[in-house]
Amino acid sequence: MSNAAGGSSRKNSVVSGFHGERAGGASSDTVGSLLAAIGTCLTDALRLFMFADKRHWGPDEFEQTRALEDALDEAKKDFQEMGQLVRGQFYYENDRIPESLNELRLLLAQFQEHYENLKSWARQGGPINPIWARDTSSLRKDLHRAQCRAARRISLIAEQPTPRCLGAIQVYRLQKRNEAERLRLQKQREALPPWQQQQQQSYHHQRPDHNIQSPTSPDSTMPQITTKHHPLRRPPSLESLVPKCNQIGRFQRLNSGNPSESPFNDAAFICDFCNGYLVWPDLRTMPSVRSTLPQQPPPDPLSPAYDSRTVNNGYPHWQASGLSCTANEPKTLVFAPLAIANHMPPEPGEWQAGIVCPYCEEDTYLDSGEDSGEMKYVMDDKGFGSVEEFREHLEWYHTAMAVPKLEDVVPEVVRGSCGVM
Repeated sequence: MSNAAGGSSRKNSVVSGFHGERAGGASSDTVGSLLAAIGTCLTDALRLFMFADKRHWGPDEFEQTRALEDALDEAKKDFQEMGQLVRGQFYYENDRIPESLNELRLLLAQFQEHYENLKSWARQGGPINPIWARDTSSLRKDLHRAQCRAARRISLIAEQPTPRCLGAIQVYRLQKRNEAERLRLQKQREALPPWQQQQQQSYHHQRPDHNIQSPTSPDSTMPQITTKHHPLRRPPSLESLVPKCNQIGRFQRLNSGNPSESPFNDAAFICDFCNGYLVWPDLRTMPSVRSTLPQQPPPDPLSPAYDSRTVNNGYPHWQASGLSCTANEPKTLVFAPLAIANHMPPEPGEWQAGIVCPYCEEDTYLDSGEDSGEMKYVMDDKGFGSVEEFREHLEWYHTAMAVPKLEDVVPEVVRGSCGVM
C-alpha cells in the first residue's frame, strides 16, 4: 500500500461492511445483525487511522491500517458469497441458529475489545503496538471461519441432504464444470483436421510452461493456445482445483502423536466449513501435481487422456508421489484435491472428516434379477474414516493391475516341456 493509505482517498470509500444495524437486545440478534456490528467496529477502527496525524507514522502503523482494510474487505466479500451458497441472502442474514449466534457474539466482543485498544492508542499517541496487526489478522481468519460454519449450518436445513461438506461441494462442482469443459474441448479438437491436430500437439509439447501452481501460489489463469483457426487451451484437470481448495480451508503440519517419531510428521487439511481434518500421515511435503503413470508415456496435454477420468487404461488417475518423513522414501498417496472435493463433515465427537468415493458414486452394475437393469453401488453413509482408508479402497478397486510377464508367472521347466511351445 502506498503512503497515502488511510489518507483522504479512503475517507469517502469506506462503508460499513454489512447493511443494517444491530438490534438492541440479544434475543433479536441474527447473523446479519451481529456481522453488521462487527463491520461497524472495523469501520470505526479504520476511521481512527484515516484522521490520525501521519507525520510520525512508522511501518507498524501502516501495517495495522492494511490489516484493518483486509479484514473489512474479506468480511464483506464473505458476507456476499455465503448468501449465494445458502439459496439467497435472506436465509443467511436472518439466521438465528444458536451455535452461529454464540460464535459471532464471542467474536463481536473480541472485535470491540480490539477497537478499544486502538481507540486508546489514537488518544494517547506514540508508537503503536506491532502485535495488534497480528491480532487483527487472527480475528479476520476467525471471522471468515465463523461465516463459513454459519453458512454450513444453514445449508443443512435449507438445502437437500448431501453427504459432502458445503466446502467440498464447491470444489466438487468446479470439478464437474471442468469435466464438462474437457468434453467440450475434446469435441472441438476432434472436429479439426488431422494436420491441425498434429500441429497444435507439437506446439503444446514445445511450450515449457506446463507446471501447475503449488497449493500456496496465487490464482493464475490457465494457459491458452490460440491458433489462426480455432482457439484451444489445455483441458482443466484436478490440478486446477488447487486454488479453490485453498479458499475453503488450509494446510498445516500435524503432530503424529507417536513418541518414537519426530513431531509434526503428518500433513493435514482443515476445512473452514466443517472443521474436519484430512490427514496424510508421515508426509514431508504436500505434492501439488499428480504422479506420472509409469506404464505409459505422458499423455498429450490437448487430449482427454490428460484428465483423470481416462488415463491408466480407463482407471482414474488419483495417485500423487510424496516423501516419507521417517524413512525418506517415496510413497503413493491420494492427490489432495480429490480428497478435499469429496470429504464429509466429521461424525459427532470425531475430528477426522469422512470421504465419499466419487468413482463408486458414478459406477453402475447390471442386476441379474427379474427387474434387470443398471444399478448404482450402495456405499456406507459414513464413507471412509480417513485418507489412508480411502487410499486403500482406491488401490484395491480403482487401480489398474500391471500384467505380469510370462516368465514371472510360468516356471521355466513348464515352458521348456511344452510341445507346442
